[in-house]
Amino acid sequence: MNIESLVDIDRWPMNDNALLSELHSTFVRENIVVMPGFIKESALRPLIAECDELAKIAYHTDVNANLDVVAYDQFPTDSVIRAIYEWDPLMHFVAQVLGEKELFRYADPFGALNLAVMRDGHELGWHFDQTDFVVSIALQPSLQGGDFENVPRIRSASDDNVETIADIRRGERADLVRIEPMTPGTLMVFNGRWSYHRVSQVHGKVPRHVALLAYDTKPGTDSNDELKLGRYGRLPV
Repeated sequence: MNIESLVDIDRWPMNDNALLSELHSTFVRENIVVMPGFIKESALRPLIAECDELAKIAYHTDVNANLDVVAYDQFPTDSVIRAIYEWDPLMHFVAQVLGEKELFRYADPFGALNLAVMRDGHELGWHFDQTDFVVSIALQPSLQGGDFENVPRIRSASDDNVETIADIRRGERADLVRIEPMTPGTLMVFNGRWSYHRVSQVHGKVPRHVALLAYDTKPGTDSNDELKLGRYGRLPV
């Protein structure tokens, strides 16, 4: 499969040093890089069709979220989404955006690649991530809601900024909240450890589909059994 043909190389030349430098600077400055149109519009239809099929076997989780999740081992071998995740040039591109010499795919047989499915009434509350970065590809928005709301760099290793975070949670600091563009085909690299974020409640019959691609700066990264049971309802056989 020619994955490169799915990517808008003209808009996002993955080997362009000037672009890579600009994207890395943005990530360092804002903890987020949003690349709309990374996946060509013409390539989205089969990807969305694949999401709709996978969503039928998704596991519903209320652990730290309210959504349905498709695990890595549930993606068929001919999955285009899986092929995108396993495409080395994308992993190398993300590494350069992050300013890392090398990245490795997760060793987690469930968590290496996920499809997050948010249906009518689902939402993801305000939180910080435990990891330094998350890579996602937006594939289908909901009819209403489902906005990725983000307060960048609201805390640091030396300042938890507890009072401002409490104000945000109460809805009193809307001036700090950004709604990040998550149109279909958008590639996003995000550091949620220092940025407070949520996904607003989804409304309507069209589910919100986002692929979550897991990489790490060291090989062999896996999640613990508690997380696996909570997020996928099972353990590896």
